[in-house]
Amino acid sequence: MKRVNLKIAGVLLAAVFVMSACGRRQYAVKNVEAVRVEMDGAWEPLAATPMRALVDSLRAETAGEISAVIGTAERTLTKGKPQSLLGNFVADAVFDYAAGLWGAVDFAVVNLGGIRSSLHRGEITVGNMYEVFPFDNRIVLIELPGRAVEEFFAVVAEKEGEGLSKNIAFVIKDKSVRSLKIGGQPVDGNKNYRIATINYLAEGNDGMEVFTKAVKVMDSGVFVRDALIEHVKRLTAGNNAVDAGLDDRVVVL
Repeated sequence: MKRVNLKIAGVLLAAVFVMSACGRRQYAVKNVEAVRVEMDGAWEPLAATPMRALVDSLRAETAGEISAVIGTAERTLTKGKPQSLLGNFVADAVFDYAAGLWGAVDFAVVNLGGIRSSLHRGEITVGNMYEVFPFDNRIVLIELPGRAVEEFFAVVAEKEGEGLSKNIAFVIKDKSVRSLKIGGQPVDGNKNYRIATINYLAEGNDGMEVFTKAVKVMDSGVFVRDALIEHVKRLTAGNNAVDAGLDDRVVVL
């Protein structure tokens, strides 16, 4: 029995040796092929199941809410850099929400990557807002030392823009800060600034490690999407349409 095991071990060692030798060979990809496979009933039979029944019931319950019209957009708002109609609209709305909740706010910032769709001209539904803001990011307020604020804007300059709110006058040249004013004043390195943002960025994600230097963080517990839905409803109640403009908040020379 031991001899048989030794023979097997020898064969395995030889196989490993051959595989190792082959592993030294150089390979190159000659071509790549792909096909699109539609995930339809061919892959999952449409027979009624408890889970399908549950999904169908939830869809029926939420259909009216999702399709509810909450406002109107004067024009299509899209995102982009160094600033954009949708980026400005969202950042300003977050600024206003935070100011209403916590008082004075110096500025707001949202990451454009978290905005996943344009807000199209015409009627706006709750479903549209879920398309634009699919993630459960919450509005937070951080207090950041002035020196760290300068670091933050250096990061934004490297990115050549981000979703920044009103109250900012920021000029970028060669991916560096050319000039910067917050509330009409230069950054004070000895002051703590109150910044409205989302928990994803406050945690240091998307290149915003500088936000982990915050001396204080306050979490509203409110999703950006829900705050924006209420913001649109308030505009509608005041007979105002959803719109935004471009200004001098971020300029790239």
